[in-house]
Amino acid sequence: MSHTNNWETNGLYRKFSGILCGDEILNSNFELHTDPRFQDIKYIINDFLDVTEFSIKTTHTSAYAKSDEIISNAKIKLRIAILVTNPELIDLANDYRNKMKDCSFDCEIFQTIEEARKWAYNY
Repeated sequence: MSHTNNWETNGLYRKFSGILCGDEILNSNFELHTDPRFQDIKYIINDFLDVTEFSIKTTHTSAYAKSDEIISNAKIKLRIAILVTNPELIDLANDYRNKMKDCSFDCEIFQTIEEARKWAYNY
């Protein structure tokens, strides 16, 4: 997996590309949660548009949701925008979003960066 973190004034734009493994996303989330800048951001845009292959299952989305639920007890408010067009990844993103419904983090799925940014900036 290849991903880049682009820290912005009030948030983070994360771009994933190439071959994506579910455990690698979880590890990148753990790294993100320990970054001191994480406490000050209001949004994360996770861009999966350039992912060419992936091995992610609903067990992974459960782990992402659980770790985000735990971290939300300390952070409280965060908007998570998921940018994805692959139908299988959209299904996984919906699974994650559904598992996050009782969490203080807001999560939505988008197919264009413009829509994702508009929503993320409107905190």
